[in-house]
Amino acid sequence: MAKAKKEKSKHPFRDNIEVVVFAIVMAMGLKVFAVEAYQIPTGSMQPTLMGTNLLDPATKRTNGGIHDRVLVDKISYWFRNPVRWEVVVFRYPLLTHNNYVKRLVGMPEEELWIEAGDIYTRPLGSKEDFTIQRKPWTVQKHIWKHVLPGVGDDASKWPGWHVSGNLKHEKDGTQVFLGKGTVEYGASIRDLYLHGYPEEIYFRMPNPATRSNQKVSDLRVMFSLQAQQAEKDFRLDLELGHFALALVAHPDGNYTLELPTGDSIEGKATFLQEDTDVDLAFWDHTVRLALNGEEVFYRELELEAQKVQRNHIQLHSDGAGWRLSPVEVQRDIHYLPPRQGAAPLFEIPDGNYFMMGDNTQNSLDSRDWVAEILKFDPPLHGIKTLRGDRMTGGMEARFNNPRWNRDRTVMTFRDEFGGLYTFTDEEIRQADDILQPAGLVPRNYILGRALAVFLPVPPFAPVVRMGLVH
Repeated sequence: MAKAKKEKSKHPFRDNIEVVVFAIVMAMGLKVFAVEAYQIPTGSMQPTLMGTNLLDPATKRTNGGIHDRVLVDKISYWFRNPVRWEVVVFRYPLLTHNNYVKRLVGMPEEELWIEAGDIYTRPLGSKEDFTIQRKPWTVQKHIWKHVLPGVGDDASKWPGWHVSGNLKHEKDGTQVFLGKGTVEYGASIRDLYLHGYPEEIYFRMPNPATRSNQKVSDLRVMFSLQAQQAEKDFRLDLELGHFALALVAHPDGNYTLELPTGDSIEGKATFLQEDTDVDLAFWDHTVRLALNGEEVFYRELELEAQKVQRNHIQLHSDGAGWRLSPVEVQRDIHYLPPRQGAAPLFEIPDGNYFMMGDNTQNSLDSRDWVAEILKFDPPLHGIKTLRGDRMTGGMEARFNNPRWNRDRTVMTFRDEFGGLYTFTDEEIRQADDILQPAGLVPRNYILGRALAVFLPVPPFAPVVRMGLVH
């Protein structure tokens, strides 16, 4: 049978136009209903998401930057509500054509309390005790901020650590216990702004206008340990604010984990056969121990909220036979209270959510959003009420609201829909000027869930920024 020939279109130009139009419609449909890409402008979500200008090391002038491009899932929230700790994109309630990306920390019908760097909640309207909200390990393992060794430091030289007693320091940095000895980090680890920025951009960061130097309690300590005819126990002692956590390695290859609650947990390790990678973490009143990459202990503890006065790390043995690698230390996100000294208590009614950045030193979020409301009675130029965000003294003056001219005779006010209105100082004096906390995000303002970072990559940026968002 002869094969039928495909009939050529009599209108190839029109067909091409139809294909292009169809492709555009499909792309727009995906953007509106399925997925969309966003660029991160600031460092409010560091280390999860990066957005910052960078300086030329020689001139100290702005030369490029790093701004993550994030793919956002807009479908999931059609079928379910957002979940605590997800990174979400939403419309900024006080300027609704601007989209923000933050981590969801407070749920509907809760009272939320920020204390000692952690998040606590209780049912709205109740008198129950507040309970700490714990980030699961699936989230936590991705948001630790690197602290030690410091960027640019040689870990083998143990910079910042104090070594005393009968120890031998090998070229690779291993500390060999020849008798009684101690290695300790005496200074308290603090909530410093640059923690978490990768080495490739660390020294190109603009001078941060940091507002926090608080001591932290949530730390992760990692090192390798081996027993070679050890005589005495080896101890890792962590003072974490008011909480004491210790790991004791015994010469017989067993270990004891001493918890802040006073409980002790016994286990078996491989110290006698090989180097054992130790990973001990404390965050959100949770303890996790992993040995050689395998989780051997995980427990959520019932502890009281406590102010952090200091922290301290000590590694010690009273006898010879232990080999200790250089130590790596990380810290958790440290959630700060409101900037203006307001009470760190927030009520979240039904249908609303509370958002915070992972880098609360550089995050304008639910803690600090304030609505400014202008009421005119009688109406002025047909205007009865205007509502917008109160933003003064920000890092970028062009976003400030309201804004006055140099002589303070004319004020420009931006309302929540982006409209701009100009008033004389005399007209403003006739208005009721009301400030109200406005830190809640309505459910219908939430647009989607951040899925992945797909840009930037070298040579367009100094670091690879590709991966899933957690």
